[in-house]
Amino acid sequence: MNEILNINAHLKYVEFLLYLFDNGNNDLTLGEIREQFQEKFNADNQLLNQYFGVYRLLPLILMKEEYKNQKAELKGYVEKIKIIRDAIAHHKFTIDEQGYKFENNKGTVSLSYDEFQKFIHKIENEFYGQRLTNQRS
Repeated sequence: MNEILNINAHLKYVEFLLYLFDNGNNDLTLGEIREQFQEKFNADNQLLNQYFGVYRLLPLILMKEEYKNQKAELKGYVEKIKIIRDAIAHHKFTIDEQGYKFENNKGTVSLSYDEFQKFIHKIENEFYGQRLTNQRS
């Protein structure tokens, strides 16, 4: 439940920042934005922490659907993406000081914060690289 509350707080913060970006006064400072958020939502949350990484999984979940449409074999990164997707969909993931742990009935993926960033970048680069190669062919 705490993960859901923290992620929801971050989403509210992002929505708030986007609203201010579109409609806010150009003279607002970061401190004033922080104060407005804390007053409006009665919250004192850090923007950049381990929960921010969950947002980075959204493209991977969409990529998983692309692989499914291509009937790609579940091996390597595709298998890990499937485990991560299932873990998020069924709330079988944890975030702690060690990193992320995702589980489904087929396996477990554990990543430190550093490994998590490298994992995401590698998958995105490979996926978009394949798409560009296929478009050129």
